[in-house]
Amino acid sequence: MRYHLSQDFTCTAPAVWGLVYKFTCICYRSLDRIFDIVYWPVISLLLWGFTSRFVSTTSSSSGIMEFFVGGAVLWSLFWRAQADVCTFILEDFWSRNIYNLFASPVTPLELFCAIGLIGLVRCLLSFVFLGLLAWFLYAFNILLLGGTAIAVFTTVLLLFGWVVGIVISALIFRFGLRIQVLAWSVGFIIQPFSCVFYPLASMPRWVQVIAVTLPTTHVFEGLRHAIATGELAVRPLVIALGLTCGLLIAALLFFQYALLQAKKRGLLTRFEMA
Repeated sequence: MRYHLSQDFTCTAPAVWGLVYKFTCICYRSLDRIFDIVYWPVISLLLWGFTSRFVSTTSSSSGIMEFFVGGAVLWSLFWRAQADVCTFILEDFWSRNIYNLFASPVTPLELFCAIGLIGLVRCLLSFVFLGLLAWFLYAFNILLLGGTAIAVFTTVLLLFGWVVGIVISALIFRFGLRIQVLAWSVGFIIQPFSCVFYPLASMPRWVQVIAVTLPTTHVFEGLRHAIATGELAVRPLVIALGLTCGLLIAALLFFQYALLQAKKRGLLTRFEMA
């Protein structure tokens, strides 16, 4: 089979918008897909919001509630972005449409562009809803962080969420649906190392070595720095953004490799019959 790298990295607007329409139909015609935009993020916000309120009343340290609530709001962006990539891919597995999808002229880049667009809308809806809820319940206005800080934080979290989602999707193509549980579990594995609700310095040394390699760690460290000082720590966030962009390219290449292996081994037809 002849296979060219450029084939998977071409992108045309009609194909992307066609896929966006498909994913939109899946979303608004499925109550659970609408429900999950807010359900788990709201549960997380309520859990950590009330926890932070209790801690702030028993501690002399200032800004604790802002650290917890801000972390919960921003973490929802990463989790939503990562889960959407995996779930939209899995939809075609569950509906036995995966062979038809990749037998069409659609390229992986077009597929992920479409998922990214519809996922961006879902993430923004969730972010706005949680921001309003945080303001109403805890008097926390995330907009006080500043437009630049919010733009950098959200960009890194969304891109890294897509990176993780693409890698998981590639693994599903390589090893089958028996590992689909990764679509919902990897985020919870990454969270303890991302310093979402506590500073990097509070972690054991060996954990810090792992944590500093994650772009999410720099985002939440930057969040606490912005809340405490009112300033944006530019350098680590620029490094995190550059690292995330590099990982995104690597993830797309890995997905291309996994898809190629699935085609060579005839796994797409096996997935169709599974």
